[in-house]
Amino acid sequence: MEEIKKTKKEKFNEKLKGFNIKELLVEILIILAGTFVLALGFRIFLTPHKIVPGGFMGVAQIIHDLLASINFNYLSVSTLYIILNLFLYLFAVRIMGIKFGIRAGVGIFSYSLFVSLIEKSVIVESINNQFIAEEAQLSGIGTYILYAIYGGILMGVGLGLVFRGNGSTGGCDLVAIVTNKFFPTITTGQIVMTIDGLVVILSAIVYGSLVLPLYALIAIFICGKISDMFIDGVKSLRAFYIITNKKEEMAKAIFERINKGVTDIKCEGMFTHQDRDMLMVIVRRAQVIKLKQLVKEVDGESFMFSSVVKEAYGKGFLSFSSKKDKKSLIKKEKKTENTNEQKSE
Repeated sequence: MEEIKKTKKEKFNEKLKGFNIKELLVEILIILAGTFVLALGFRIFLTPHKIVPGGFMGVAQIIHDLLASINFNYLSVSTLYIILNLFLYLFAVRIMGIKFGIRAGVGIFSYSLFVSLIEKSVIVESINNQFIAEEAQLSGIGTYILYAIYGGILMGVGLGLVFRGNGSTGGCDLVAIVTNKFFPTITTGQIVMTIDGLVVILSAIVYGSLVLPLYALIAIFICGKISDMFIDGVKSLRAFYIITNKKEEMAKAIFERINKGVTDIKCEGMFTHQDRDMLMVIVRRAQVIKLKQLVKEVDGESFMFSSVVKEAYGKGFLSFSSKKDKKSLIKKEKKTENTNEQKSE
């Protein structure tokens, strides 16, 4: 029995390895900020106007409205959201571990809590009444497009913050984790698009409108684009490939005037079968115009094309390891040195 207990303790300790409480608290605060903004976008701009933005919260809203139509008002949207996520969450925690479980749990429960609190808020009710009054005055101008745009922006910012905190709001994320366990070839993007598409179709059937789902698609598109900005970053990079007969002059000009490294790639022109040189350089967005002008000056007959780079690691870009990783490595090295000294003594 003692041996079994020891093994259980050892397994639990292994799971807690690298468990930094300070980092986790910061991540939780970011997730809470994200779910609050997410709930604001969902509850103020979208659901009061029957614009359902996909996901499990959208499903919960549709189920709630269906039950309300038959005078069953005992389950709130937040409660339905937790019920929809519960079994998927427990299964996902078994696969992903304790850290994911804490962050995802905070995301799911705080999102549902904020939606519930905002729904009962007097301020939100007064905002909605103001929207209705102004909509009556501005009939025909298309105020619903504004609800979709600003709802999508707020939800995108909220989701982006949640992703920055390495968290999850459940729903599509959990479905993706569970599905990938059994069907690795199916991507997260395909799962999210499928669920959102089904929710939009379902909202069209339930609310009997073909126009409202179109506004929902606008909100989903904007939400996706804004959240991607948080993941990929605003400072996008571009890789430029330059095929030139003046590789030395070109490389020297890029070194001196842009201060960027250049890589020479040997290639062959399949029409002439002549050996050519292709230079590759990665620059930031602000340096793109300068590089184009430089290439034109050095060799106006060169051929150049570019591609988007989301991340670049190495000198002049992102470092492979953070300061915290370096500190932990130094500590480990010192520990091994001390143990070796003790052994030698």
